Amino acid sequence: MHPIKQFWKNSAIYGIGSILVRAISFFLLPLYTNAFSKSETGYIFLIFTFIAFAQIVYSFGQDSAFMQFYKQDSIDKDSVGRTSLFLLIITSIIFSTLIIIFSDSIAINILNLEEGMWVIYCSGILFFDAVSSRIMTLIRIKEHALTFLIISILNVIVSLLTSYILVIKYNFGIDGILIGILVGTILRWVMLIPHQMETLTRGIVSFIFAKKLLKFGLPFFPAAFFYLILEISDRYLLFWILGPEAVGVYSIGYKLGSSALFIISAFNLGWQPFYIKIGKHENAGATFGKIGTIFLRSMISLWVLIVFWTPRIMQLRIGDSHLIGEEFWASEQIVSLVFLSYLFYAGYIVLMPSIYILEKQNWSPIFRGTGAIINICLNLLFIKYWGLLGAALATLVAYIGMFAFIFYKSNQWLKILCNWNSIGVHLAASAVFIFIFGMSEKTIPISVGFTIAYLGLLLLFHGKTKLYNDFKYLKSSFSDA
Repeated sequence: MHPIKQFWKNSAIYGIGSILVRAISFFLLPLYTNAFSKSETGYIFLIFTFIAFAQIVYSFGQDSAFMQFYKQDSIDKDSVGRTSLFLLIITSIIFSTLIIIFSDSIAINILNLEEGMWVIYCSGILFFDAVSSRIMTLIRIKEHALTFLIISILNVIVSLLTSYILVIKYNFGIDGILIGILVGTILRWVMLIPHQMETLTRGIVSFIFAKKLLKFGLPFFPAAFFYLILEISDRYLLFWILGPEAVGVYSIGYKLGSSALFIISAFNLGWQPFYIKIGKHENAGATFGKIGTIFLRSMISLWVLIVFWTPRIMQLRIGDSHLIGEEFWASEQIVSLVFLSYLFYAGYIVLMPSIYILEKQNWSPIFRGTGAIINICLNLLFIKYWGLLGAALATLVAYIGMFAFIFYKSNQWLKILCNWNSIGVHLAASAVFIFIFGMSEKTIPISVGFTIAYLGLLLLFHGKTKLYNDFKYLKSSFSDA
């Protein structure tokens, strides 16, 4: 199969699975906003923030290292797989044990509550997620797409059903949410046991490979750490400055805005293996640019449509309740800024090939560290003056800074030939539409009218032929099974 076609095919298949797994907390939004108070919702998202932070520690950059070395044809893949998984299991056991031992202290420090049991649930989620995620990476590399998709779907279904039953029927509260996610994570780990045993019984545990994996992967650890700071510092600063209720409202809006991240993560699942595979080809920069341009244009258009319809989606009635509880509707004001932030992150991802292909991974923590520092400093300043809106604005400026930095360096290393002029004009015109919409009354006729007008302008801007060619290109990419 042509490599570009293979890329789009894998991105679609793995993207569906990835989106479903990441969307567990998204699917639980109606439960959060109708069954819990703003304060309780704030604590739920603070727990998820802790889990996200700990996942970086559990991985310590080894996912990137594993993928980099396992895909090399000249290396003993079995020994790389066994060494990587063995190292991960040992470190994960140590980390989870430490979390259990210090669970009460962790709960007091991150939540200001004596809820050590919540942290113990987190230790189990983190262990089973770390191990199963590494095997899922291996399944992606081996292109076992159907296995990946089935396991992802079952994980989501079990997590959602368990959470809803425990919270609604048995009144388990926040414990029910965590137990539901833990059950789903354990199920995924159990389904992957055959793959774990196969990996652990082939090849040898090699000190040499362990050293190589750590040498390559550890520079990505601070990069991931800084990215997490960029992602979560606003939640903790809001907690310290305005309290848990502010975190609850902000987190709902942030979750809706971060729907962009589902698509970006799905794209990156196919993107990273793809550019590693063809990075040495003569026209790689042009190929990357063509894919990146279509992807970024699509994300900009989606940004506009999400903003037009978010107010209606939030107020959608489900029985006697709304999809998003009424006391959380104020979070709608930050959705546009959060989604726009991730548009710049999408641009950052498009420019990532230069880091991997030319082994510039030492720059990764510098890029992301810059974003993290900007975010923390601006959050401390903006939250005091503009509250939730200030936190979202700080995030946007941080992502713009991170994108600008890698754009400058990437042009020095490996030019990704996106049509940046066209992307910029598209972004500016879309921003004007959103600004005008923000000054209008949020009704269904207004949303419909703006949608029709925007799509009409999009057709005029790109031209019917250009849009048709892009569609034809994407269709042909998926058509070759």
